[in-house]
Amino acid sequence: ITIDDTTPPVITCPAAITVECDGDVPAQDITLVTASDNCTVTPTITFISDVSDGGTCPRVITRTYQSEDECGNISTCTQTITVYDSTPPIISCPADISVECYADVPTVDISLVTATDNCTSNPTISLISEVSDGGTCPEIITRTYQAEDDCGNVSICTQTIIISDII
Repeated sequence: ITIDDTTPPVITCPAAITVECDGDVPAQDITLVTASDNCTVTPTITFISDVSDGGTCPRVITRTYQSEDECGNISTCTQTITVYDSTPPIISCPADISVECYADVPTVDISLVTATDNCTSNPTISLISEVSDGGTCPEIITRTYQAEDDCGNVSICTQTIIISDII
Protein backbone atom coordinates (compact mmCIF):
# COMPACT_ATOMS: atom_id res chain seq x y z
CA ILE A 1 0.00 0.00 0.00
CA THR A 2 1.39 3.37 -1.00
CA ILE A 3 0.29 6.42 0.91
CA ASP A 4 0.79 9.63 -1.00
CA ASP A 5 -0.45 12.59 1.03
CA THR A 6 -0.58 15.64 -1.25
CA THR A 7 -3.09 17.64 0.76
CA PRO A 8 -1.54 20.66 2.53
CA PRO A 9 -2.53 21.52 6.11
CA VAL A 10 -5.28 24.02 6.82
CA ILE A 11 -3.78 27.02 8.63
CA THR A 12 -5.48 29.97 10.32
CA CYS A 13 -3.65 33.14 11.34
CA PRO A 14 -4.68 35.63 14.04
CA ALA A 15 -7.18 38.27 12.92
CA ALA A 16 -6.03 41.57 11.44
CA ILE A 17 -5.35 44.27 14.03
CA THR A 18 -4.73 48.01 14.18
CA VAL A 19 -2.37 49.53 16.74
CA GLU A 20 -1.38 53.14 17.48
CA CYS A 21 2.42 52.98 17.67
CA ASP A 22 5.31 50.82 16.46
CA GLY A 23 5.88 49.79 20.07
CA ASP A 24 2.35 48.36 20.19
CA VAL A 25 2.99 45.81 17.42
CA PRO A 26 2.79 42.43 19.13
CA ALA A 27 5.66 39.99 18.83
CA GLN A 28 5.14 37.10 16.46
CA ASP A 29 3.57 34.15 18.29
CA ILE A 30 3.06 30.75 16.69
CA THR A 31 0.77 29.72 19.56
CA LEU A 32 -1.88 32.06 18.11
CA VAL A 33 -1.85 30.14 14.81
CA THR A 34 -3.91 26.99 14.34
CA ALA A 35 -3.28 24.22 11.84
CA SER A 36 -4.90 20.90 11.06
CA ASP A 37 -4.11 18.20 8.53
CA ASN A 38 -5.76 15.16 7.03
CA CYS A 39 -2.89 12.84 8.01
CA THR A 40 -0.48 14.60 10.38
CA VAL A 41 -1.85 14.96 13.91
CA THR A 42 0.15 18.09 14.72
CA PRO A 43 1.51 19.95 11.69
CA THR A 44 4.57 22.13 12.34
CA ILE A 45 3.90 25.89 12.54
CA THR A 46 6.67 28.41 11.92
CA PHE A 47 6.93 32.17 11.68
CA ILE A 48 8.18 33.20 8.23
CA SER A 49 8.41 36.99 8.07
CA ASP A 50 7.13 40.47 8.81
CA VAL A 51 7.07 42.67 5.71
CA SER A 52 6.26 46.38 5.93
CA ASP A 53 4.71 48.29 3.06
CA GLY A 54 7.17 51.09 3.88
CA GLY A 55 4.37 53.56 4.49
CA THR A 56 3.86 55.87 7.39
CA CYS A 57 0.59 56.79 8.99
CA PRO A 58 -0.63 54.22 8.27
CA ARG A 59 2.01 51.56 7.88
CA VAL A 60 0.89 48.02 7.09
CA ILE A 61 2.86 44.99 8.20
CA THR A 62 2.09 41.62 6.64
CA ARG A 63 3.03 38.84 9.04
CA THR A 64 3.35 35.39 7.45
CA TYR A 65 3.19 32.00 9.16
CA GLN A 66 3.64 28.56 7.61
CA SER A 67 2.36 25.08 8.45
CA GLU A 68 3.98 21.88 7.19
CA ASP A 69 2.80 18.29 7.52
CA GLU A 70 4.98 15.15 7.76
CA CYS A 71 4.93 14.72 3.97
CA GLY A 72 6.29 18.21 3.28
CA ASN A 73 3.00 19.78 2.20
CA ILE A 74 3.00 23.47 3.09
CA SER A 75 0.34 26.10 3.66
CA THR A 76 0.82 29.75 4.61
CA CYS A 77 -1.41 32.42 6.09
CA THR A 78 -0.97 36.11 6.76
CA GLN A 79 -1.98 38.50 9.47
CA THR A 80 -2.30 42.20 8.64
CA ILE A 81 -1.09 44.62 11.30
CA THR A 82 -1.88 48.28 10.63
CA VAL A 83 0.08 50.89 12.58
CA TYR A 84 -1.97 54.09 12.61
CA ASP A 85 -1.49 56.84 15.18
CA SER A 86 -4.71 58.84 15.47
CA THR A 87 -4.05 60.38 18.88
CA PRO A 88 -2.98 64.04 18.92
CA PRO A 89 -0.20 65.28 21.20
CA ILE A 90 -0.94 66.81 24.59
CA ILE A 91 0.22 70.44 24.63
CA SER A 92 0.63 72.91 27.47
CA CYS A 93 1.11 76.65 26.94
CA PRO A 94 2.75 79.18 29.24
CA ALA A 95 0.35 80.60 31.83
CA ASP A 96 -1.76 83.62 30.99
CA ILE A 97 -0.19 86.87 32.24
CA SER A 98 -0.98 90.53 32.82
CA VAL A 99 1.58 93.27 32.29
CA GLU A 100 1.60 97.05 32.73
CA CYS A 101 3.13 98.17 29.45
CA TYR A 102 3.61 96.85 25.93
CA ALA A 103 7.38 96.78 26.56
CA ASP A 104 6.71 94.24 29.35
CA VAL A 105 5.23 91.69 26.96
CA PRO A 106 7.62 88.73 26.89
CA THR A 107 9.01 87.64 23.56
CA VAL A 108 7.72 84.44 22.04
CA ASP A 109 9.58 81.51 23.57
CA ILE A 110 8.60 78.13 22.19
CA SER A 111 10.76 76.41 24.81
CA LEU A 112 8.10 77.37 27.38
CA VAL A 113 5.54 75.23 25.54
CA THR A 114 5.57 71.54 26.36
CA ALA A 115 4.12 68.66 24.38
CA THR A 116 4.02 64.91 24.78
CA ASP A 117 2.72 62.26 22.42
CA ASN A 118 1.88 58.58 22.60
CA CYS A 119 4.13 57.67 19.64
CA THR A 120 6.34 60.63 18.69
CA SER A 121 9.07 61.28 21.23
CA ASN A 122 9.47 64.98 20.35
CA PRO A 123 6.38 66.55 18.74
CA THR A 124 7.09 69.66 16.68
CA ILE A 125 6.03 72.83 18.49
CA SER A 126 5.39 76.07 16.65
CA LEU A 127 3.77 79.47 17.10
CA ILE A 128 0.71 79.64 14.87
CA SER A 129 -0.37 83.20 15.55
CA GLU A 130 -0.09 86.21 17.80
CA VAL A 131 -3.20 88.35 17.56
CA SER A 132 -4.08 91.58 19.33
CA ASP A 133 -7.68 92.57 19.93
CA GLY A 134 -6.65 96.12 18.97
CA GLY A 135 -7.80 97.51 22.29
CA THR A 136 -6.00 99.87 24.60
CA CYS A 137 -6.05 99.65 28.37
CA PRO A 138 -6.56 96.80 28.23
CA GLU A 139 -5.11 95.30 25.08
CA ILE A 140 -5.40 91.54 24.85
CA ILE A 141 -2.86 89.53 22.89
CA THR A 142 -3.59 85.88 22.20
CA ARG A 143 -0.71 83.59 21.26
CA THR A 144 -1.69 80.28 19.70
CA TYR A 145 0.80 77.41 19.71
CA GLN A 146 0.61 74.07 17.95
CA ALA A 147 2.14 70.64 18.61
CA GLU A 148 2.27 68.14 15.74
CA ASP A 149 3.31 64.49 15.85
CA ASP A 150 4.94 62.43 13.09
CA CYS A 151 1.53 61.39 11.74
CA GLY A 152 0.23 64.94 11.39
CA ASN A 153 -2.02 64.85 14.46
CA VAL A 154 -2.26 68.37 15.86
CA SER A 155 -3.18 69.99 19.17
CA ILE A 156 -3.27 73.70 19.93
CA CYS A 157 -3.21 75.82 23.06
CA THR A 158 -3.41 79.55 23.71
CA GLN A 159 -1.75 82.01 26.04
CA THR A 160 -3.49 85.28 26.83
CA ILE A 161 -1.44 88.36 27.60
CA ILE A 162 -3.33 91.35 28.98
CA ILE A 163 -1.67 94.77 28.77
CA SER A 164 -3.33 97.11 31.22
CA ASP A 165 -1.65 100.17 32.71
CA ILE A 166 -3.20 100.51 36.16
CA ILE A 167 -0.48 102.73 37.64
